[in-house]
Amino acid sequence: MPCYANLALIYDLLVSGVDYEGWIDYLEEILRRFNYRPCTVLDLACGTGNTTLPLARRGYHVTGLDLSPSMITVASKKAIEQKLKVNFITADMRSFELKKPVDLVICFHDGLNYLADYKDMEKTFRQVRKNLVDGGMFVFDLNTIQWLAGSTPDVTVIDEPEYTLIWRSRYYPANISWEIELTAFIRKGEYYHKFTEQHREYGYTADQVRQALKTAELKYLASYDAFSFNPVQPHSRRHFYVAQRS
Repeated sequence: MPCYANLALIYDLLVSGVDYEGWIDYLEEILRRFNYRPCTVLDLACGTGNTTLPLARRGYHVTGLDLSPSMITVASKKAIEQKLKVNFITADMRSFELKKPVDLVICFHDGLNYLADYKDMEKTFRQVRKNLVDGGMFVFDLNTIQWLAGSTPDVTVIDEPEYTLIWRSRYYPANISWEIELTAFIRKGEYYHKFTEQHREYGYTADQVRQALKTAELKYLASYDAFSFNPVQPHSRRHFYVAQRS
């Protein structure tokens, strides 16, 4: 899996319109539905900490984990600036080990869509189970195959005084994946730093997700259309899943 070292420089610009507090509001609504009150939380694929830090502000004891050292560096700096106590770890979600199991594991904002193989999903779910307390919960989202497939080839340009971003997107039906090639020019004094990175998300069916949970001995509890408690719909962009170590 790529580490996206350069993306960390501009990631917060790309997601500046995302309501991360709203994501955590929704998470807490899910937990209330199951009458579950966790204290310790692991945020898988935490990136620059945009879901980790709101949890810390609300009093949870949070660990953020990401494969990218650059993302973790940015997240740690933000935590220090906001005077929040968060433990950040650079590790692979397919093989991580915590010192102590946690009450809740989350993986948000397409993190699991970056797994390129179904076996990798099984590996990740097994690690989640190993690092959960008995009765601990696992809440995560996935972009749907239908949404990925509906992403027609496109070119987008954002041109600002401090940066220019150009990304090209394309869907590959052969392996059910959606690729974005990002080219960025970031102002550094009188010059611009250029880099290009490729990002690819993979689609998985609801049946595959439930089977991977079963294989990992995690109990499937529910799935919802994103940010609601409606049953999942094939045409939706994102589904949320809830599972438990029973």
